[in-house]
Amino acid sequence: MAIFVNPNRMELLRLRKRLELSERGHRLLKDKLEGLVKEFMPLVDEYRRRRGLLEDLIPRTLGLFALAAATSSREMIALSLEECGGEAVVAAGTRKVMGVTASEFRLEAFTLEPAYSMIATPQELDLAVAELRGLLPRILELASLEDLLRRLAREIEKTRRRVNALEYVMIPEISRAKRMIEGKLDEAERGSRVRLMKVKEMLEARGM
Repeated sequence: MAIFVNPNRMELLRLRKRLELSERGHRLLKDKLEGLVKEFMPLVDEYRRRRGLLEDLIPRTLGLFALAAATSSREMIALSLEECGGEAVVAAGTRKVMGVTASEFRLEAFTLEPAYSMIATPQELDLAVAELRGLLPRILELASLEDLLRRLAREIEKTRRRVNALEYVMIPEISRAKRMIEGKLDEAERGSRVRLMKVKEMLEARGM
C-alpha cells in the first residue's frame, strides 16, 4: 500500500506525527498480544484437563446405564428414569479476561430425586444416577471455559493482524514516504544553496 504525498515540510511534519503514533500503537498492540497469549495458554491446558476428565466420566456413566439395562431390562430402566424428579437452576453471567467478555454458566441448584424402587432396580442404576449428579456442573464449567477460549482466540487473531499490518505495511510505507520527502527537501535545499552561491559569485565578479 503505497502512500502518495506532496514533498513539502507540512506533509513531512504530518508524516512524522503519524509515524510516531503508528509506532506507539504497534508497541501497545504487541504488549496486548503478548498479554492475551500469556492468559490463553494456561487456559488451554486447563480446558484440555477438564475435557479429558469429562471424556472419561461420560462413557463411564453411560456404561453404568448400559450395565443396568443389561442386568435388568431396557424397558424397566427407562420407566424408572421417567419416574425420577429433579430441577436444575443455571445462572448465566459474564467474565472478563484482558478486556475480552465471555459467557459464564454456573449451577446454582441441582436436585435429582430417584422415585423408583431400589429393590426392583439394579445397583448399577443407582451408581449411574449418582455419577450423573456430578456431570452437569463439570459440563457447565467446560462450556464457560470453551466460550472464553473461543473469544480469546478471535481477539488474539484480530490483534495479531493489526500488529502485522502496522509492522509490515503501515510503518514501512510511512517511513518510505518520510524518507522520500526528506530527500526531496534536502535536494531542494542543496539546489537553493548552489543558486545562492552562484548569485554571490556573480555579484562579487561585478564588484557589488
